[in-house]
Amino acid sequence: MKPRLTVVVPVPRAEGSERNMEECLESVAAQTLAELDVVLVDAGPADAGPAPDAPADAGHALARRFAERDPRFRIVRQPGGTPGPGAARNTGARHAYPDTGYLAFLDADDVLLPRAYDNLVGLLERSGADFATGNVYRLGAAGRSQSARHPAGRETALRTHITEDLTLLRDHFARNKVFRRAFWDRHHLAFPEGEWCEDAALTLPAHFLADAVDVLHEHVCYHRLPKGPGGHRRLDAAGVRDRFAAVAAVRGFLADPGRTRWTAHLRDYDRSQLADELPGLIEALPAAGPEGRAAFLECARDFARRVEPRLFRALPVELRMRWYLIRAGRLTELLALLAHEARDPAGFTVAGPPLHKRAVPSVTPALDLPPGVTRLERADFPVRARVTEAVWRDGALLLRGYAAIRNLPAPSRHSYLRTMVLTHGRRRILLPLRPVEMARATADSGQEQHCYDWSGFEVRIDPGRLRGAGRRAAGDWTVGVLLASAGVVRAGALSAADTGSGAAPGTYEAGGGVRITPRYADGKLLLSVGRPARRLAGHHAAA
Repeated sequence: MKPRLTVVVPVPRAEGSERNMEECLESVAAQTLAELDVVLVDAGPADAGPAPDAPADAGHALARRFAERDPRFRIVRQPGGTPGPGAARNTGARHAYPDTGYLAFLDADDVLLPRAYDNLVGLLERSGADFATGNVYRLGAAGRSQSARHPAGRETALRTHITEDLTLLRDHFARNKVFRRAFWDRHHLAFPEGEWCEDAALTLPAHFLADAVDVLHEHVCYHRLPKGPGGHRRLDAAGVRDRFAAVAAVRGFLADPGRTRWTAHLRDYDRSQLADELPGLIEALPAAGPEGRAAFLECARDFARRVEPRLFRALPVELRMRWYLIRAGRLTELLALLAHEARDPAGFTVAGPPLHKRAVPSVTPALDLPPGVTRLERADFPVRARVTEAVWRDGALLLRGYAAIRNLPAPSRHSYLRTMVLTHGRRRILLPLRPVEMARATADSGQEQHCYDWSGFEVRIDPGRLRGAGRRAAGDWTVGVLLASAGVVRAGALSAADTGSGAAPGTYEAGGGVRITPRYADGKLLLSVGRPARRLAGHHAAA
């Protein structure tokens, strides 16, 4: 059977990794795309070494067992036992058979879904794109979750490009990709060979070099998170330097005078690093040792000096404060701010007059921050609104829930002015919201600094109000709220609670063949007004 795809898997040497490795290899063996060549790259000694049950040899023994039972698996020795997954991946890629059309890379912490490679290769054979990338689940202490780098709502797209879809700047992983071998060889792609392999140093340049990329919305693999705090790998100096070396490599690629067509995207990349990628390292600082913290501060300040100053001004206020302290080298105060944010995520006191609001973190001693860093913009006051109950009662829709502006507390029934807004095209209907005490609002906020108990509301929506030109206006009505507090006015959509009737409201037959269906789309509550689809009954149409 001629292989169509070479899968490169470095064999880990760490004690206790064999269970994950076995599950990884079993998921490869079970792929519905059977024409595989699986290259297991072993950095261990060439001889048999110690007994197979010795912890240091467990990975080698497991690789040997798979190679003996399945002819698609083979072992390749890493020259000189060079450490690091990047070197192992490069060795595996060099050992791919010359006529293999595609390349993929996995680590021991990855588990494939059964149709992963079938789906990715299938896209490439339909489209002719240079590589395909799929969605990723994370596996952590709390179970399975959607990877933040791969939006769940993304639609499958054939022959797109990172310059057309900047969300792909966050598509760093190699584990979720299949590369066309001709593309790989043409651009002489190779992973960095440090102690830690930062995929982005290869995958982001590949995104730009590609003529076209296929994006699959379906999940192709699970990735196990490290067991450190928040699912972050514990920072050490070598890992920090490898991470920033990868950032520097991508920046150098984009700034290369020979690639001027991509230079404009250097700003987009820097913005993504400041707002989306490097904050994960910042949040891992409290658990890091002195050497890891010192390495981070040195590397982060060097990176920040190369970034356009206006990008810092455009960040959300909590990130603006973090990066200001990093740029100033104020590590102790940064750690104090992070400790506060761990207790009260994105929490601060709002001070100042309406047009000059500023954030004041509850940190002792108080942080000395300039006004330009603590100023609050419209985006720093998001609305958080949930529907906890949605029931039809006496011919009307009764909604209960809560709606609050972040960091503007609601300790009393008069803390907010609040209105419900129903929107259909150019039509708007305003309905008063009755204040309701709801302790759940504070509990759900995930912070301890502010009380939102009186952000609860109740409203009754009469279907008769949903009329246009004397009859109910068919189509979707968007249900939102308008809130005012402390001189701040914000509008927001209503989203669903995790459970209860608010998460799955029922349909109402309003008479005259009209049906009203509350539903959620893109996280927003809609009221869909319409008539049921007609169906054929025998030879006659019946409603």
